Amino acid sequence: MNRQEKYLLFFFLSVILLLRLYHLDVAPIEIEESWRQADTQSIAKNYADYDFNLFHPNLNYDGPFPNIPALEIQVTTFLIAILYKVFGHYYFLARMVPIAFFMISAFYLYRYVRKHLGYKEAVFSLFVYGILPINLYYSRAIMPESAALMFWIGGFYYFHEWAEERKLHRLIISCVLLSLAIMTKPPVIIIGIPMLYICCKNFGWRWLKFPELWVYALLTIALPFLYYYYSVSIAEYKFALGITNNIILKKAFSAFHSPEAFSFYTNVIPKMLSMTGTIFVFAGIWAIARKNSVILVWFLAMVLEVILIVSAIRASYYLIFFAVPCSILIGNLLAIIFDHPQGKIVSVVLMLVIVLESYYLVEPMYTINTAMKTQVTVVEQITQKEDLLVVGSLDPCLLSLSNRRGWRFDIGIYSHIPQDSYEELAYYIEEGAKYFVPIQGKVYGDEDERFLKYLESRFKKIEPVQDFPIYVLE
Repeated sequence: MNRQEKYLLFFFLSVILLLRLYHLDVAPIEIEESWRQADTQSIAKNYADYDFNLFHPNLNYDGPFPNIPALEIQVTTFLIAILYKVFGHYYFLARMVPIAFFMISAFYLYRYVRKHLGYKEAVFSLFVYGILPINLYYSRAIMPESAALMFWIGGFYYFHEWAEERKLHRLIISCVLLSLAIMTKPPVIIIGIPMLYICCKNFGWRWLKFPELWVYALLTIALPFLYYYYSVSIAEYKFALGITNNIILKKAFSAFHSPEAFSFYTNVIPKMLSMTGTIFVFAGIWAIARKNSVILVWFLAMVLEVILIVSAIRASYYLIFFAVPCSILIGNLLAIIFDHPQGKIVSVVLMLVIVLESYYLVEPMYTINTAMKTQVTVVEQITQKEDLLVVGSLDPCLLSLSNRRGWRFDIGIYSHIPQDSYEELAYYIEEGAKYFVPIQGKVYGDEDERFLKYLESRFKKIEPVQDFPIYVLE
């Protein structure tokens, strides 16, 4: 890498970093995935304030501490907790951890494309990777996706390096990174498809005789398996297994052709990749097929992940792994355009179009949920930290943001909790619940407001802000 290339790489990485500093010290109360971010941040805070043990993450809902669920390995939250312990509880510290992971992932992406496609392709791919709407927003969200991206891309990069150089230390690094990627986000295991393709492409069937490769495969799968086995064994709450069994496994081969999945594809993918980016992905398939079959297989593997997993879950941030090979397809196509006569102007214009589209699509995601902000303020004014609350919502955001603990009302996923609403409330009171908090005066599942009327008639109401009542459970 010559000096000019180093300067250009530094410039693009600096721009990518600066674009992620907006709303840096804002609480996870933006309208886009606020509950997911608040939930993640609360785990970090509970590490720092309650149990500083990586393998004992605690949630703020489903009752008082200890409240350990079966979760993916909490690398992001544990690093945030370390920063909290050293510097104090500041939201900008929580956001800097995923940003740092994303910046390292961007460097790995650049290195990979630089080696396998070329210099211009790497620069354009890096730019696209940094500016796509899904990456622009979620790379600075308080969530584990950025860490998973870094482990995933880095693990794949070192595996491909090993396949070409047969240096054992490359394989060891890949094993560590990919194991962490799978422990952080299990769906990334689908990267095994392009990895198998690399083996067949480089070695034919001789790779079956490589003992180091079998050890690598065993460890890369066994380490996550052992972690998840341990996590489930110590967990008090195993609802994450219900998501896997009832949503992913049951619907993996049927959800992709449902009307809901089709609506997700047509509405969310153009929003996450931008319309220009989406069009360029399709055009880029043809262009990459002529230059690099591994990247094409990588892209097709992620299409399979979208079909089998994302179609069932239909969460926009799950597309962040799909966006990685898409960034390379778009970057490669922009590089091809750049090399044509007058192509320099066209490619720069297209880059600006993607920038403007990204701004237009991402800017609303930063909008503060003012109703939730008011609700949090009311809860913090009326209740004490040690008080247990019952919130009338599936969303744990209020408990996490107000640093309170308690239960979500009428979610119906635990066999030990009565299914009847009135018996359920009595159960929570017996367990020590002190307040019932409707979300902006509403209770989930109480469309006819019968239960709300029961609260009105039975318990004392405190309403410091109109339409934001809290009921004292005495």
